[in-house]
Amino acid sequence: MAAGPHPPLAVHPQRMIRNLPAPVLAMLLAAAVGLSAFGQILLQSTFRQTRHPVSLFRANTTADPALIRDWYATLQAQGTLNRMIATEITDLIWIAGLAATAILMTLLAARLLRRRNPAASNRLYRIAPYTALAPALDLVENTFSLAMLSDPTGFPDAFAHLHAAASWAKLAAIGTVATAIPAYATCAAIRGKGAGEKS
Repeated sequence: MAAGPHPPLAVHPQRMIRNLPAPVLAMLLAAAVGLSAFGQILLQSTFRQTRHPVSLFRANTTADPALIRDWYATLQAQGTLNRMIATEITDLIWIAGLAATAILMTLLAARLLRRRNPAASNRLYRIAPYTALAPALDLVENTFSLAMLSDPTGFPDAFAHLHAAASWAKLAAIGTVATAIPAYATCAAIRGKGAGEKS
């Protein structure tokens, strides 16, 4: 009796990711950095069109609801409030680029440590998806910003506090990922295989 067709081999995404060569990861990382840079340039360009009274950094980190309502009133008087909404939407490009950069940076570090420090490499592979949570906090910030922009004179005071808190948390998380991953990878490379297995 003839044997039936063999079932297709199961595809394991984690295994595929771990088998990606370092040059491929480096190229993908370069593309992600490029997308992030493009998103940031577009974001700043769109924000300038709002003619906002303060910088984007201050606008995002201010928790004073009365002051924010004054700024929105200025934008309404100028007819540029819609450009502020466009700024928040444009920010999604930067978020996507930054999330991809964080993940790919971690994957590349893990790949480069595969022989030098397998334990550290495995740890970085496990951590990689979670590094996207740092830029994802920007989505929380944008949600509160769009909620306030939908009712620029009557939004709840709590939205201003939560928006600023999310902004500061995002900056802290991004800074932590940007410094901790390279620092950990460097230390793991210096310490070598034996030290990685003990940790």
